[in-house]
Amino acid sequence: MVIGPVWLMQPIPYFGEKIKGEWIYEPKIDGWRMQILRYPKGHVEFWGRRLERKPNWSEKLFRLVTLAEKILPKGILIDCELYSSGGRRFIPSLFAKKPKVKPIIFVFDIMFFGNNSICELPLKKRKSILQKLNLNKPFYAVNGKQLTDLKKNYNAEVKKGNEGIVIKKLDSPYLTGKEAPIATQYWRKIK
Repeated sequence: MVIGPVWLMQPIPYFGEKIKGEWIYEPKIDGWRMQILRYPKGHVEFWGRRLERKPNWSEKLFRLVTLAEKILPKGILIDCELYSSGGRRFIPSLFAKKPKVKPIIFVFDIMFFGNNSICELPLKKRKSILQKLNLNKPFYAVNGKQLTDLKKNYNAEVKKGNEGIVIKKLDSPYLTGKEAPIATQYWRKIK
């Protein structure tokens, strides 16, 4: 598999079924889903999730490209959410020549590392690799917390101003589609 934009894995709604195995939860952030690639030769690209529209945001987010080149190692592909210091409503400002807000990028998964696909590794291992990147502003690793009580975990995140939670199975792979995103039972959204 050659590094390049991929169809990002999508959560499906949670319908109240019994959850088996080890799961974590992450905040459901109401931003714009994207992926960041740093190719083996070093250049960086930012892509939106709807690949059928060829959403290469690199030129418009050139300030972030420069930061990513300093922070991210070569041969990496990360799954993240673009957000702003002014909330979702101000995300379009980040594409302007003079943004009115600061960017915030929540990084929650990694699909390529060291020029190799790591999609088959369990989420727990991918999160461990993500933590070792030592990301800093405006990039923030979302590590997730152990799912203990669905209702309490959900309410805690909503209290913080998040849309809800996404629960993820710790032994799950990252599934990428060839022609469209894959919605998976390994990730469940509750909002």
